[in-house]
Amino acid sequence: MASKMTVAHIAAEKKFPHFTLYRTKQNGGWEYDFVKLTAFFISRGYFIYRMTIDRFVPIRIIDNIVKQVGKKELKDEILNFLTNIDQCPEYIHQFALKDIAKATNDEFLETLPEKQVEFRRDKKDAMQLYFQNCIVKITKDKVTTHPYTELNGYIWESQILNREYRKEDILETSDFPRFIFNLSNHNEKRASAICTAFGFYLHNYKSAAYCPAVILNDEVISDNPEGGTGKGLFFKAVSKFVKMLKIDGKTFSFEKSFLYQRVTADTKLIFFDDVKKNFDFERLFSVITEGIATEKKGKDELYFEFSESPKVGVSTNYALKGIGNSHDRRKDEIEISQYYNKKFTPEKEFGRMLFDDWPESEWLQFDNYMIGCCQLYLREGLIEQELVNLPEKRLMAETNIDFLEFMEEKQLVMMPIAETYTEFLREYPDYAKDKYFSKQKLTKWMRSYADYKGYSMPEKAYSYNSIRYYTFIKKPTL
Repeated sequence: MASKMTVAHIAAEKKFPHFTLYRTKQNGGWEYDFVKLTAFFISRGYFIYRMTIDRFVPIRIIDNIVKQVGKKELKDEILNFLTNIDQCPEYIHQFALKDIAKATNDEFLETLPEKQVEFRRDKKDAMQLYFQNCIVKITKDKVTTHPYTELNGYIWESQILNREYRKEDILETSDFPRFIFNLSNHNEKRASAICTAFGFYLHNYKSAAYCPAVILNDEVISDNPEGGTGKGLFFKAVSKFVKMLKIDGKTFSFEKSFLYQRVTADTKLIFFDDVKKNFDFERLFSVITEGIATEKKGKDELYFEFSESPKVGVSTNYALKGIGNSHDRRKDEIEISQYYNKKFTPEKEFGRMLFDDWPESEWLQFDNYMIGCCQLYLREGLIEQELVNLPEKRLMAETNIDFLEFMEEKQLVMMPIAETYTEFLREYPDYAKDKYFSKQKLTKWMRSYADYKGYSMPEKAYSYNSIRYYTFIKKPTL
């Protein structure tokens, strides 16, 4: 640490063991002594954490626990110190309040020593959760508790949960396991898929090979989905363990400026809640597999690399459009049973609101259940759910009812492109008036239909005697 300090910083620590933060000015009055003020902040664990060459945030480190602080906390540190000095005259307080902005402006704060912080990250096969009373270490085979004196590396203060941990057997009658079982239509395998999704989000590790967005959708097909099935409570459960940024999907637009300005260095999950029917999932591709750029008004762009960037989650009442490998490797899709709705809510079933009205016993059950989910995830990875209605919902979203009716009697072998297009227009003449309906659009629909039926279509159309054909190749069954 000493090598990072300027000569003034080191001198301040040696010369001023008892800090007075101000000095008299030659022409009368007082001013802050910035050498002493620097040493004062250092002695209390304040540093700067540099994000880029031009961007930094003030932090405070106590026992390897890092907290991002704002200027109010820095001001309070000064004023509380002056309050506790014996016989500190009132006029000093008046001066301190009057000039407090000078003691916490960016130009001064940037002179604080820069702390090289290596944050602790979970391993591929092991993870840790941080409770008030202990660290819980989790592997696929065992769960152990440890004191904070064994903490190796730095963690964000936001990673420490505001409750204590105690190992308990999970009761089937407790609220949260019953809630998840209900979301799974009382199917153990479907419940396991949801469980591993929890473990995925609580695991502070990102694999470049596969780190998808979990997409929660309703199992029931409806032209007017109502919501209220419990998807939001899934992500609320995750937020009880990791710092989550929730984005309102109904009002969100990729065209807005400063899309991710609320993302901070300790944000672990970005949750797009209840996105609209035409949500452009492809616009999230780079966020999911590369990293995320954040920008605040008047500030330089800040980029979080893949390993440091948040994971992504989405809830929706609609099927997200998109097929093919690029979509598949960025999605883990889960269907939620229509057990709950706006009239029959979890509150009505359990007689209390999940999380908000829980006694300590339910929190203990919840924590032990989630730790069990982490173990299942470390053993099995993300368990793929056997989707009931989502493929059909996606097909309907990507095509339309006329096209599906047109394809009912068709055999997926070879179909001449121009002839098929002409035949469709003959059966549905209104599309001839639609300037946006083209052979390219019909081909896109055909590709979606083939995927739904278990076929693939080569990117390049087969041509014979100057006639181009749609060709269909049966996908291998796994």
